[in-house]
Formats: sequence, structure tokens, C-alpha cells
Amino acid sequence: MTALVSYSIDTSSIIHARRRAYPPDIFPSLWDRIEGLIQEHTLVATEEVLHELERQDDEIYRWASRQTEMFIPIDREIQPIVSGILLQHPNLIDVRRNRSGADPFVIALAIHRGSTVVTQEVPTNHPSRPHIPDVCAAVSIPCINILQLIREQGWSI
Repeated sequence: MTALVSYSIDTSSIIHARRRAYPPDIFPSLWDRIEGLIQEHTLVATEEVLHELERQDDEIYRWASRQTEMFIPIDREIQPIVSGILLQHPNLIDVRRNRSGADPFVIALAIHRGSTVVTQEVPTNHPSRPHIPDVCAAVSIPCINILQLIREQGWSI
């Protein structure tokens, strides 16, 4: 099935999919399809996601670093969107609690491209400690998890 929407994926979905739910040694055809979305520029991530993955320097990071088409640099168009997100949702990141620094960039990329966010995070429904789905709802950006992406694409594995 041809992709009709584009996706901005979060670190949590990449880790969840590759390490827990759909390891590539068991689901190689799924990863071929995911890499196809990457090559089509349908599945993208901000370079901040790659930086988060780099902290582990494991198989997931090595795979991600080979997906050169996937990672979008932060530019002058995305940066003000990030600033606006953090102005409205300052608690989206919290370095003291190791909260993801990539989160506002993932959302900003989706806003900029008109994409759907893919994350494994669940909403907190609490403005003082929002997660990606909370902010996506506030800015009217669709937000799904990796299984929902697979379903939207109509893939059977």
C-alpha cells in the first residue's frame, strides 16, 4: 500500500519496535518496509532523535545511523516552532528527570511537514507534566504508536 501520510517518529518508538515488539531478526520484512518509508521520506525523525539514540551506541543506533535519509536537521523554519512549543509547554522537557530533549523537535517537525507523530508515550492529561501525545492534542497534530503506523500502512507481518 502506498503511504498517504508522513510520519515524524520519536526515539521511544524506534527503541520499542527494534528492541521489544518487532526485533529485526524475527520481523525482517517489517524493517524492509520501514526502511522503504524512510527512503520515500515518508518516515522521518529530527536529528535530535539520532543524538538520543547515540547515547546507547548499540545496535539500534548503528541501524539508525545507516538511515541517512531519515534524519532531518533542525533549520530556521523548525527552530521557531520548537520555541513556540516550549513556550506553551515548558515542562515537556526536564533535564533533571532525564525527560527527552528531542520531544519538542519531533512535534515541531510534524507541524512543519503536516505529519503524524509516532511515539510510544501515552498522555498524562496533566499540563504540568505533558508527554508528546498531550502536546500533539493541544496543537491538533495526529499522534499514534508504532502498531497504529503498521495498521495505517495496511501491513501484515
